[in-house]
Amino acid sequence: MVLDFNKIGLKVGLEIHQQLNTQKLFCNCPSEIREDPPDGIVRRILRASAGETGVIDAAASAEIEKQKYYIYEYYDDTTCLVELDEEPPHFINSDALRTVLQLSKMMHCGVVDQVHVMRKIVVDGSNTSGFQRTALVSRNGFIEVESEGKVHTIRIETLCLEEDAARIISRNPDYDVYRLDRLGIPLIEIATGPDMKTPQQVKDVAAFIGMMLRSTGKVKRGLGTIRQDVNISIENGSRVEIKGVQDLKIIDKVVENEALRQLNMLKLREEMRSRIKLELNMQTKDFTSFFSNTNSLMIKKNIDSGLRVYGRVYKNFRGFFGFEINPGRRFGSELSDRIKVLGLNGLIHTDENLDKYKIFDEVKNIYASLNLEDYDSLIFIIGNKEKCELAFKKIDETIKSFYEKGLSKEVRNAKDDGTSSYLRPMPGSSRMYPETDVNTIIPDMKNIDIPELISDKIIRFEKDYNLPKQIAKELVFEHDFELLIKKYPQVKPITIAEMLVSAPKEVKTRFNLEIDTESEKFIDIADKILFRINSGELAKEAIIEILVEFAKGNIIDFSKYTTNEDELITFITELISKHPNLNTAAIMGEVMKKYRGKYPGARIMELVKKYRGE
Repeated sequence: MVLDFNKIGLKVGLEIHQQLNTQKLFCNCPSEIREDPPDGIVRRILRASAGETGVIDAAASAEIEKQKYYIYEYYDDTTCLVELDEEPPHFINSDALRTVLQLSKMMHCGVVDQVHVMRKIVVDGSNTSGFQRTALVSRNGFIEVESEGKVHTIRIETLCLEEDAARIISRNPDYDVYRLDRLGIPLIEIATGPDMKTPQQVKDVAAFIGMMLRSTGKVKRGLGTIRQDVNISIENGSRVEIKGVQDLKIIDKVVENEALRQLNMLKLREEMRSRIKLELNMQTKDFTSFFSNTNSLMIKKNIDSGLRVYGRVYKNFRGFFGFEINPGRRFGSELSDRIKVLGLNGLIHTDENLDKYKIFDEVKNIYASLNLEDYDSLIFIIGNKEKCELAFKKIDETIKSFYEKGLSKEVRNAKDDGTSSYLRPMPGSSRMYPETDVNTIIPDMKNIDIPELISDKIIRFEKDYNLPKQIAKELVFEHDFELLIKKYPQVKPITIAEMLVSAPKEVKTRFNLEIDTESEKFIDIADKILFRINSGELAKEAIIEILVEFAKGNIIDFSKYTTNEDELITFITELISKHPNLNTAAIMGEVMKKYRGKYPGARIMELVKKYRGE
């Protein structure tokens, strides 16, 4: 289905969260993600507290309903009492704050007079304290981004500095396990206005902001270090926040699928309102006895473990639960998402293919016993009575709200296929209140400079150093490149570039040997090679051969790769005397056998021609 995004009134805003490559925000612990076994654990139960308005936030209430406890894994040497919420936060990390101020200047934002750290209530277990610390640093800025042949002005509504959450290790019905290595890593949060009108614009803006962030030289790189939350709405729909889009390649697909989901949900609502008068007054019934001899291994296993099969009738609902709203997702999937947060495994509804569950006969008998018509529907949930009653209450509340009010504001979780699943209600201002353990900060904009954008740096490298575009792209993060150009003026920039970028790849491709180009040892050997090329002791042709020996771990004997012109001339003249009938190419071949990598090929050819009298 091809969507007309202008016609449906698509509006999209971004919230980009980028980890900074500094120590943690409120302590001196390293921002290091670890996979080795932790040194210890603590167990906590979190409770929601009222925010600044005196009201408990809806999202926080939804989390408390899960009735979970949380286990936190920690390390003795890279986590401390601040992460465990056993010690007040220290002063805010000055390097992190400086980076946010720098980005504020790059995005034309107005920096606030005072930075106040706030507590944002989060009781999903991802913070040991039950809140996340966040601080507004600047607002009301803009960036200009080229997309689809036009330059678009995108508002930057806010720029915040906050602490990252703990890292989820496992989820279980009654508890979740988190690791504290990620908790407290500084995050920049950039919130744009809802100014993007097509999925491609969203992709281009996200890429441009990512480039700006990397231009500071202070951000972490790699999977999980940057996360995009996408706020999407269409006309007559509702604002939905899709969290955790990590792969920029699918962000346009996520936007398109959410627009499609909202469109289909609106079509479903129109059909429901035209076909039925909503009455949700049926009681939950225990249907376990109908499944006593079931062929469904899944249901039998659950019954044998002591769980029951509960169900509820939905009059005249045939076709509604099976209504497709996204590829592979139906209205029943939406309802199932809402009860999974209770620790249940979802639901079964009668719009599904019941043969898949091997319960066709059981459902047929239930229909007969209740005198139901073909256009009636049933939902089954497996669990204990308390949780199933709560689940049906949630389902009915969701259906009633959808029927009467339309789409709800909600937070959804991005899936790998570009669709999304329900996560929780949209949080509001009720979850914010002041952090009393951190002093007010007066931002100092003195000496805050604007770094060169990566896009501009690539163009400059191409122009100033006559580099191919791809090599220029790879060099923008090589801080040593321009230092080496200044240090060794007799070496061509392309030779230095190939030394840092192309040569290690060639060693890997031709000899299957790895070179860690970020290691101090590589920087040292590169410096030694370039020093000798600059002084004329070494030919650039020797670079690959030397790096192969380096990659093998051998000690480099540079005398093997150096020569002088007198020795070279002697060899050439003697060769010509012994073989006067050999042509220039043949003489060149013999000389290169001995001196390849020790002297520039062009100079060897020049000498061969000279002493052959050409």
